[in-house]
Amino acid sequence: MGPGDESHFATQAELAGQLRHAFIAGELTAYYQPQYDLSSGRVVALEALCRWRHPRYGLLLPRRFIDVAEQYGLIAAVGHFMLEESGRLAADWHRRGIPLGMAINASPSELGPGFAETLLRRLTELELPHRALTVEVTESPAISNSRAVITTLTTLIDGGVGVAIDDFGAGHTSLDLVRRLPLTEVKIDKSLVQDPARSTDDLVRRCIGIARERDAVIVAEGVETQEHFDRVMHWGCDRAQGFYFAPPVPGDDLDPFLLGVASL
Repeated sequence: MGPGDESHFATQAELAGQLRHAFIAGELTAYYQPQYDLSSGRVVALEALCRWRHPRYGLLLPRRFIDVAEQYGLIAAVGHFMLEESGRLAADWHRRGIPLGMAINASPSELGPGFAETLLRRLTELELPHRALTVEVTESPAISNSRAVITTLTTLIDGGVGVAIDDFGAGHTSLDLVRRLPLTEVKIDKSLVQDPARSTDDLVRRCIGIARERDAVIVAEGVETQEHFDRVMHWGCDRAQGFYFAPPVPGDDLDPFLLGVASL
């Protein structure tokens, strides 16, 4: 069965069992999508994205298995894998004089007691500098209503890790969230980037205004066309990522994007 064949796809329980095996079999891998600074046009960071090289279904994107990982208690293992893969790669770049930032995704369910301490300890072991890593957390009521999550995010920032509110505008839009949560970065969801409505412009400008008051970096996601690029430039975003610039690629294919980065 090819990767595009949706017939006879595994049940959630079956997929969970296969995912447990995937850790042992080395089927998970990290892809990286460049983030471009819109002032200089240079790559300044990468977002690490999990992929599963499934022996039957081909290359699976996170939307096919992350919910299963959440439901069956495997999300922390996925997060640990991505931290190790992307952390070692980022540490190698920094040793070579390539000061790229790295962003990893974390589920709100991971952000309990001990998460920040474990992550900060690993970054110290990897000798990654201040703000070399950013943790992206999808905006949701789960993160705004949890004192434990707020404490975790604050501990990360105090320890030198960036915190990005991911997918702003993707269903739980709350300017109050941008105003209150500990953060260093706001990522504008592709649904807003690709929506030309005037109301969307108003919402994004208000979000950016609040983010600016908090000295947060604004990143636009899902930039796929010249029109999208022009829109995020007009909004005044700091960075952007999307297929207009580059798709997510394996770590071995990143060299062309690193040209000139060492001179930053």
